[in-house]
Amino acid sequence: MKNILVYNDNSAAATHAAEFALYIAQKMGANIILANTFKKKHSPVEKVTAGNGDKNYYPPVEEATLNMLLLKNLAIEYKPRVEVVDFGNTGTDLADFINKNNIWLMVKGNGNTAIADCQVSPVNAHLILNKVLCPLLLVPESWQIKTIEQIAYIADLRYCRIQVVRYLAELARPWRALLSIAQLTAKGLPEMQENYALSIFNGEICPNINYDQLLFDHIKEKDFATVVDVLVNGMHNDMLVLVNHHFHLEEILGPHSGDKLAGHIGIPLLIFPY
Repeated sequence: MKNILVYNDNSAAATHAAEFALYIAQKMGANIILANTFKKKHSPVEKVTAGNGDKNYYPPVEEATLNMLLLKNLAIEYKPRVEVVDFGNTGTDLADFINKNNIWLMVKGNGNTAIADCQVSPVNAHLILNKVLCPLLLVPESWQIKTIEQIAYIADLRYCRIQVVRYLAELARPWRALLSIAQLTAKGLPEMQENYALSIFNGEICPNINYDQLLFDHIKEKDFATVVDVLVNGMHNDMLVLVNHHFHLEEILGPHSGDKLAGHIGIPLLIFPY
């Protein structure tokens, strides 16, 4: 069974991201682990299961994210199990927990709204990404949750990873979403000619991916901000995908930006470990 871990710092952005995570869990047949990374005012609970547990269980008032999950998890065909694990505001052993609990996806909200009255977590999910095997999904608080119709994986095809494309095909399949590999030559490398890139796509990628909605885009634009604008606003993708290496990721997040999205990226960004 897949598990989706949601970082919960008790903010509105975390609640929004958790709602999208629940939507994904319902589509994928996955369960949710809500990782609380803030210090509560009441006595901490090591672990509690919600959704399928005691009907008389009422979460503390400040647990807005859990409240939302319990309410949204009622009238649906598949009912994910929602488990709560408290890590306090240190995030200690989070990476170890992720590696030992079959975490298929990490989800984190991205927003500027004020966090509730609690000790804010210093946990940097992007740093944890360097220690785990599953990808991190950053969800902008301003993004309106919707059906995923198009996903774009930005990669230099010389470094395109089959396992990443397979993961994305599995994610896209319940929505029947279009999945495109956007060929973008990495900075400092020779330009990849379109015919050569297309031959790699048709000869080495497609035969290894069992998904009939897999497409290829050859991007010649060099300005990365323009590329993102075209993919988001011109081609109307609902999710961008990158691998956690310096070729493209630093251009979209910056070398020291941690797990915060740049302001011009208004859709979820999925980042795979390097």
